[in-house]
Amino acid sequence: MHVHIPFKSFFLFCVFCVLLLGLNQKAQATHIRAGEIIAKSMADSLGDPFLYRFKLITFTDFALTNADNPTATMFFGTGDKQTVDRHERRQVRSDTYRSVYYFFYRFPGPGSYTVTYTEVNRAIRVMNIGNSENQSELLRTTITIDPFIGQNTSPELKVPPLDYASCNQPFVHNPGAYDRDGDKLIFKFVPPQRNTSGDQNNPVAGPVADYRVLNDPSFGCSAAPNGGPSTLTIDPNTGQITWNSPCQQGDYNVAFVVEEYRNGRKIGETLRDMQIRVRCGQNKRPILQVPRDTCVIAGSSVTGIVRASDPDNNPLTLEAFSGILPPATFRVNGNTGTFNWNTVCGDVQAEPYQVVFKVTDNPGPNELPLTDLQPWNIRVIGPAPENFEVTPIGRNITLNWDSYTCQNASKIYIYRREGNSNFVPGPCETGVPESAGFTKIGEVNANVTTYTDNGGATGLKRGVTYCYVIYAVFPSPKGGESIATLPVCTMLENNMPVLTHVTVQTTDPTNGSILVKWVKPIEGLQNLVRPLQYRLLRAAGGSDNFTEVFRTNNIDETSFLDTNISTSAGAGDVKWIYKLEFYHNPGGTSEMVDTAVTATSVQLKATTQTSTVSLAWTYTVPWDNSKRPHYIYRKMANGAYELIDSTSATTTRGEYVDRGTFKNTPLKQGVQYCYYVTTNGTYNNPRLPDPLLNNSQEFCVTLRDTIPPCPPVLSIDPLDCDAFVKNPTTPPYQNVLTWVPNTSPECAQDIKYYTVYFRSQDTEEAQFDSINFTPNNITTFTHSNLQSFAGCYMVTATDSAGNESKPSNIVCKENCFFFQLPNIFTPNNDGKNDTFQPDPRSLFIRSIKFTAFSRWGEKVYEGADDPRINWQGVNNAGKKLADGVYYYLAEVEFITSNPQNAKKTYKGWVEIVR
Repeated sequence: MHVHIPFKSFFLFCVFCVLLLGLNQKAQATHIRAGEIIAKSMADSLGDPFLYRFKLITFTDFALTNADNPTATMFFGTGDKQTVDRHERRQVRSDTYRSVYYFFYRFPGPGSYTVTYTEVNRAIRVMNIGNSENQSELLRTTITIDPFIGQNTSPELKVPPLDYASCNQPFVHNPGAYDRDGDKLIFKFVPPQRNTSGDQNNPVAGPVADYRVLNDPSFGCSAAPNGGPSTLTIDPNTGQITWNSPCQQGDYNVAFVVEEYRNGRKIGETLRDMQIRVRCGQNKRPILQVPRDTCVIAGSSVTGIVRASDPDNNPLTLEAFSGILPPATFRVNGNTGTFNWNTVCGDVQAEPYQVVFKVTDNPGPNELPLTDLQPWNIRVIGPAPENFEVTPIGRNITLNWDSYTCQNASKIYIYRREGNSNFVPGPCETGVPESAGFTKIGEVNANVTTYTDNGGATGLKRGVTYCYVIYAVFPSPKGGESIATLPVCTMLENNMPVLTHVTVQTTDPTNGSILVKWVKPIEGLQNLVRPLQYRLLRAAGGSDNFTEVFRTNNIDETSFLDTNISTSAGAGDVKWIYKLEFYHNPGGTSEMVDTAVTATSVQLKATTQTSTVSLAWTYTVPWDNSKRPHYIYRKMANGAYELIDSTSATTTRGEYVDRGTFKNTPLKQGVQYCYYVTTNGTYNNPRLPDPLLNNSQEFCVTLRDTIPPCPPVLSIDPLDCDAFVKNPTTPPYQNVLTWVPNTSPECAQDIKYYTVYFRSQDTEEAQFDSINFTPNNITTFTHSNLQSFAGCYMVTATDSAGNESKPSNIVCKENCFFFQLPNIFTPNNDGKNDTFQPDPRSLFIRSIKFTAFSRWGEKVYEGADDPRINWQGVNNAGKKLADGVYYYLAEVEFITSNPQNAKKTYKGWVEIVR
């Protein structure tokens, strides 16, 4: 079809084109769809920890504009910038180029640096960014250079942001983040960024203006395909983005950061800004089925089968993205993919490796391809140390194991517990969980294959079963652990006596008794020279000042009743510690073979509350008192003790609260209750007695009332100042207090007396002092012989147990303030009106500073010693002043409960007439 264009229009069109060609190329760059900056340390390759390579990746739309960026400029957060030529550009979709730029920069020293790249204009007509083509796009990456944390390389985002979304179908994306340092990655949404400075040579990052999140209600979308609220989520651990509700065709932008953490410290952050292109069509997105997250022992292989399907039976393309591809492989056969990875020791790390699988359909020329992406996490753990053995040697236990398989491990951790263990590491479980009951006792370098346990300061205990596990740990930054060994258990040789009982037989301040028992040696006696001898020593709890209390050469005599000792709490500390020494007789001289691990008696203490008694008992013994319940006994009215309950305890202490539930009989106030506790222990050794029952001493307490009464409500007789000023009275004065007890049902009524408190000033700093006590039948008090009414009061109630209530409300009374001076006085010594003083009704004055002036303003008199002034019309030298009018200033300080109202100033005149 031929169209005629007028010459004038054609000319203007040509001029417009020329102007466009003359514009700065950056001003046309309304084409960036997505991008990120990846930082890589050159410390390993070039030996310079401050040198970094930055890889800028941009995805540009050439369907809407032919603008191009053959160069790029990066800003390094130090004031420096660098411009480089593009390294490569290739088409990755029918409408998108992928461009790569490399920058090398050496930072001046340690620190945190944010590197930025900014483009003048974003893509045009972005649905969720107002006026997008006139807003800049900014990409940024933050790194930390710190010699104490090692080199830091930012995560690589393996999955390009190129996928379409379809109307009314969920959209997913996963960046496929891979961190070669093994740092923990956390994913978070942030608003897309722009340069807020307006200066392309000094960019400042900030959120774009007029931004709406993809699930903003203003888009009017609901969840696909069955309705519901619109959502946009990002999994903080995997980076999986899910938008459940694209419904309007158009281009949308989102941004997120990948944060790096090492040993709990944030050390970096990478921003991806990406565009999601939504188009409406009939094509249905394909679906992926991926394996469950798994773990693999280093040195083994892991295989995963991925299956894809398409509702429209369109041809499918399967892909895998990961930092471990290669050496791992992914082979596709039709709609099934097989992932395989032969791991090595160097792959062990604390964080899982992620593989992102992607399926894309091919619906034909009239529909856009759609995708599904799903992450798979693989955790590589170290193998357990092999051939782990434990051997008792004397008082020690020696641990041995084979040289550890993974030479990149850093330490072997050693754990121990008392008593047998059935701990078996679960699938993918590394280390030792706290629930297994083991305690870390040491560590060695990973190339060490032995460890000797001497029990530390307290030593190992004979007769006790000790179980051990070990596992390997790997160095930072990747970290990681191995599976623990199965527990291996042993005990020291029984060639020494073993204490089994320290039980209180009699409770008395001076004539108490404790029965001590032990088990004679079972093995190793053939190497000892007889006679063999036991020596039993005793010390007060917490002391190492031992005194011998018993010795015998009879090896079968294995008990001793220690008498005439204090076992009563009234005599102070009643915990006794016993030590058993074992001797033989080489060459006719006694020589100690060894000492059995000491054991204490059970010390019981009790405290009372309003209706309960709290018991607490402690002990330090070589056997285990934590495995079985302890028994609580209370003395009944007939004088006999009865078992009232049992409770669990720890290896060193137990606690119990008697709430009066035994036989549904509440405890009563004023009644004495006596208790003792029987501990229930074991060595977990079939060759030793079991159970080991040991009694505490008896402990008696009286249940006392600890709940105070409720505070009363206080009032004070009022003072009518108008009436008082008309008919003033002189001291002494009095204040009458009246209060009403609180008789609410929740308040105790056993009030014994009331306490009245007073303070002269109504301030927070002023303290109340008690001034009177009244019996419970008197609820009034007259505070008499007062020089003023000013002051504040409160009252408390105290019950028969000595519990004082909280204070009542505070009531205060104030003096009546009146001050008036005459206008004339006649100081002529006639005995009438000879002195200048306040009106007699001017009471409660503490002091007055009085100053008189002549009519020309000259000070003629000043006095501050007399609260009644009593000026005789003279100057300060005592010379009479001439008759006439004088002006005065009276600074008055009143007696008051409120210091802020104490001082007032009065001005006036007075005439002297003689």
